[in-house]
Amino acid sequence: MKRRLIRIGISAMLAVGVALPITAQPASAAVDPLTVIKVIQQIYSVYKGFTSGGGGGPTLQQAIQQITTAIQSAQNAITSQIDLVAAADVKACADSAVVNFADINALSSDNLQAFALATTACVTQANSLLNVVTDKSAADQLGFAMNTVGPLALMARIKAGLTTPGLTSVLVAGENTLITALLPACHQEDLNGGEPGTPHVLVWDCFAYNGNEGVAKKRATSENSATSNTSRAVAQNELPVLTT
Repeated sequence: MKRRLIRIGISAMLAVGVALPITAQPASAAVDPLTVIKVIQQIYSVYKGFTSGGGGGPTLQQAIQQITTAIQSAQNAITSQIDLVAAADVKACADSAVVNFADINALSSDNLQAFALATTACVTQANSLLNVVTDKSAADQLGFAMNTVGPLALMARIKAGLTTPGLTSVLVAGENTLITALLPACHQEDLNGGEPGTPHVLVWDCFAYNGNEGVAKKRATSENSATSNTSRAVAQNELPVLTT
């Protein structure tokens, strides 16, 4: 283990932490979580810009168009990520939300409200399952589904004239669950091996459930590096958006 850490480079590890992904498995070769994370960030950013007020953000129509464009730019990556969800009902409702959001402006008032309620139900169902699943892989995929649909449901509710605080609370609860549930396993190591006469160079070495590794002097930095390609990273990014 010591030799592997040294090969990474001590200075880089201590400065910012290093994430070391495992080799992708053939069954999930098309999955690109980092792209999905980026798109989710873009969508939440548009939502935040619209709801912040002050006249500097996009209009409702502009926000919807920007979100639609963001989804379409990574449709395959988003769909592939959703396909990993084990819960068939959550997988189906998340797929439906992503596909149908592009036509939100064409929906009648009744259908718009139905879409808003359906996407809200999808989020609440994913959050409910997050509270009971014990498998980290299952929790991770539920987190991606919840955060993909979450901002779409918020925008749909706004366009339909429905309130958003209740859904926001559900999303906040889900984000907090993800941050805790997907914590990596960590241990501290001495890069000098604790040999007599040598100074201690202690780092935290963390492994996410998927084998992704993070190494850094600070434990939190190592944890975040290890989980940088999971929905825990999404939760950490979007929790401030939902609570400020």
